[in-house]
Amino acid sequence: MINNKRFIIGLVVLLISLVYRGNSQNTYTSASDSDKEAIKILNKTKDVLNNSKSIIFEYSLLVRMPEMEPQVTNGIAKQKGDKYYIEIGDKMLYCNGENVQVYSQTQNELQINDIDEDGGMLTPASVLNLFGEDGYIFVLGKEKKINRKKYYNLIFKPVERFSEYIKIEALIDKISFLPYKIKMLYRDGTKNILDINSAKINLVLDDNIFSFDKNKHPDVSIEDLRMN
Repeated sequence: MINNKRFIIGLVVLLISLVYRGNSQNTYTSASDSDKEAIKILNKTKDVLNNSKSIIFEYSLLVRMPEMEPQVTNGIAKQKGDKYYIEIGDKMLYCNGENVQVYSQTQNELQINDIDEDGGMLTPASVLNLFGEDGYIFVLGKEKKINRKKYYNLIFKPVERFSEYIKIEALIDKISFLPYKIKMLYRDGTKNILDINSAKINLVLDDNIFSFDKNKHPDVSIEDLRMN
């Protein structure tokens, strides 16, 4: 089963990969060694996402876990302000700005939760803010060209020795500054590759997208876990 928390972090980090290269001439040991140009590009991407009126990502997520068959999940993520909708396998996450609703298509069950005011639920825009300049070593790798489009190759690894990640890399469109591909290598050997097949911003999104429609699921089982 795909780890939902890891998926959201991967998705919505939407910006980093696996390849971190060091050699005798380039040794990176602390955040102060980060490439200033890499940080500049990362912050530009954060600004584009955080300042967009809306974000829509259509994605394909490949998860490789040790001694298990690879799993591929296709889905979509939409965000407008503090509202969002994310598909994760058979689950759909809705946030209307007041609560978070998680619907399982397989079980036809809906859970309603309070919004985590401390930011526990990550979105396509907010997740990027987790990667602060003090916690990671950022490197700008060699530019990549795919289907005639050029991408920045951002590479970084955590400063913390026992971080969940070993290496992360992202390809960022050089014109739009939107993420194109993210690769993440975890310490337990898990590898996630997130392909952003389509990235759109500033489209008009109706607010009803971000709330579960009970009328379309009359037999749904509802569990209200809200404390407030």
